[in-house]
Amino acid sequence: MMELNDFNAVRDALRELGLKQGFELGDEEAINKFNDEVPFDSRWICYYADDWNEKLEERLHDFFENMRDYQDTMAKEDIKSASHSFLLAVICAGSLRSFFESIEKDMDKLLAGEHQTTDFQWPQFDNE
Repeated sequence: MMELNDFNAVRDALRELGLKQGFELGDEEAINKFNDEVPFDSRWICYYADDWNEKLEERLHDFFENMRDYQDTMAKEDIKSASHSFLLAVICAGSLRSFFESIEKDMDKLLAGEHQTTDFQWPQFDNE
């Protein structure tokens, strides 16, 4: 069973679903070749060979570090440094948003079965 805070388990679950649909998301060479041949909005976004836990931890660390720097410099009334740290925190927040948006976009592709080459089918639900 997947740990609720384990993004590598999420990555692996998406890779497994990709395999059911006929492609290996962890094969960076094949994915890069595929991405070169399709429109930008159809590309796979996540890097499935990366350590997702580590990537998220790094982004959270950077965000919190910049917010701490912001608070420290505001307390010292160093507004110039505070604004710089705050700007960096905003950039880090965008990086965190991007991390989750990338996962969401790839999950949408898997849900729609956009690129599948197998006969894998999600169950169809009627409107009863």
